[in-house]
Amino acid sequence: MNVKKRRGSVIIVVLVLITLAALLLGRFMEDNSLELAIATRDADRRRLRADAQSELELALAVIAEIRSIDLNKIHAPSQGYDDPHAYAGFPARDGLDVKFEYEDETAKLPLSVLSKNDLIQLLYSLGMEQRDAERVSDAIVAWQSKSYESIEEEATDAAYQRSTLSFRPARRPIRSFEEFRSIGFAKEQFFDELGRPTPIFEAFKGCVSLYTFPQANINTASDAVLLSQGLDEKQVALIRERQSEIGKRIVGTPPYFRVTSEVRQLVGGGINMAKFDDEVILMWVRVTVKEGLSKCRVSALVAIREDVAYPTAAANPDTDPSIGLTRTGGTTTTARTTGTSTAVPRSTTPNTSPYLTPGIEAPATLGKSTMSGRVASKTIAYPFQILAWEEDNGAPPAPKPTDDSAEPAEPSATPAPRATKPLTK
Repeated sequence: MNVKKRRGSVIIVVLVLITLAALLLGRFMEDNSLELAIATRDADRRRLRADAQSELELALAVIAEIRSIDLNKIHAPSQGYDDPHAYAGFPARDGLDVKFEYEDETAKLPLSVLSKNDLIQLLYSLGMEQRDAERVSDAIVAWQSKSYESIEEEATDAAYQRSTLSFRPARRPIRSFEEFRSIGFAKEQFFDELGRPTPIFEAFKGCVSLYTFPQANINTASDAVLLSQGLDEKQVALIRERQSEIGKRIVGTPPYFRVTSEVRQLVGGGINMAKFDDEVILMWVRVTVKEGLSKCRVSALVAIREDVAYPTAAANPDTDPSIGLTRTGGTTTTARTTGTSTAVPRSTTPNTSPYLTPGIEAPATLGKSTMSGRVASKTIAYPFQILAWEEDNGAPPAPKPTDDSAEPAEPSATPAPRATKPLTK
């Protein structure tokens, strides 16, 4: 009997040990699976990032080639760069889904060079009442200029100093759309009680650019931008009809305007074309690559021409008398030599160090090595300038729904643009 009890105890001990070993083995496999998944995802991210950058380079190469054979101009994606793989004649690698997107920044009006009347007409075309448009435009101009004093009480220097956290107007071109949260009266029209952007502000952001360039591209400009510059609804409809007549168009006639004189011929003379041109000067090129569940997106703001600038940090307006209504700080532009086609030299970017880590210097032999008897160059003859860069390796999680009883109703949709009318004195 004792022998049987002893044997039963041994079996129980063995079963317990087997159970513990199974638990430890399962925990070990779980930890390894997690580490393997993390390593795999990191490898996928690095591979997709390289794929996205390669696809972006392909898009830029296609744009550069099209520009070189078409009077040194880029007009619209329908020129041929909307599908770089089709233009180049080879597909993306197996298993890779690629999407190209283009956003013409020069479809907008450069905010830093708009006058008060320009702003009034733009805001009115977006659906704002004229009196409100006048007050908002006055506040924006006073915020940017040292020599202009606002006629609206909410946008005076004294009003800013009386605020909870006193401050002074920037006295320089606006460098971020978040600055509108501080501009007197404009903030009341552009943001609601909870600080959320209003539809009129979203529409305004879609019509103005913080970058400075000579003229907007009439091929990609929105209806609101066209209406704000004096065109009526009938003339805008003629332009849209011309752009949408694919299939009915005469052979050799593109769905975009190659010279601005074509616009005058289409809609009639007497329109103001001073703020419009027919080519892309600055645009966002966005590439999204997907493979399985992994995704990567890169975006580059590409300056097609070199007469593009961004408002730089300005000096103290109290000590720099040169800052005024017509001054844009570092946003000076270069005048074009002709009105039709201008050959822009390729950018030469110095490459003094091949490393991205601060503090690491390039070796002394950089640029001095020779190949076949030729000295290696320290510069890259790149066709364009990249002014901004963004990366996204996946969509952020969806926001949690809020309590409907505590939140006000969602703002209405963006108002439709309307035709402008003459300013009242």
